[in-house]
Amino acid sequence: MQDKLTEQIEALIMPYIEELSAEIVELNVKQRGNTVVIDIAADRPGGITIGECTFINKKVDREIEKRQWFDGNYVVEVSSPGLDRALKTSKDFLRVLGREVRFHLLDALEGKVEHLGEVVEVNEDKILIKTNDKTITVPLGSISKAVQVIE
Repeated sequence: MQDKLTEQIEALIMPYIEELSAEIVELNVKQRGNTVVIDIAADRPGGITIGECTFINKKVDREIEKRQWFDGNYVVEVSSPGLDRALKTSKDFLRVLGREVRFHLLDALEGKVEHLGEVVEVNEDKILIKTNDKTITVPLGSISKAVQVIE
């Protein structure tokens, strides 16, 4: 039931996301007491603004209200995923191209499970990073956690 509702909400959101040339980074629908919470993290190249989050929020809220999907209370929360969010997909890494990222790997690469470097190239299944002394290729599937370094 929860998966179907999430899919319906995603379909509802997409026209507004596409209108802003944005994408859904994360969508969670959960129950908090008697309230259904629809938590949307959206982003776009260059970052999403508060005004754009408000636009999505109002549109989605109006559409849900029209459809009367919920008997009780519900709340729609739209936000940016933030600069410090975990990087998971090749799209995530494309957003931080040219920036420094800290990688934690499942298995050692070049003798280490943690690497720090500038993302210089992104492919479907691997990331090329420039460390202090060399350039290494990190397979996307071997990344346990990666985050942009914020100074």
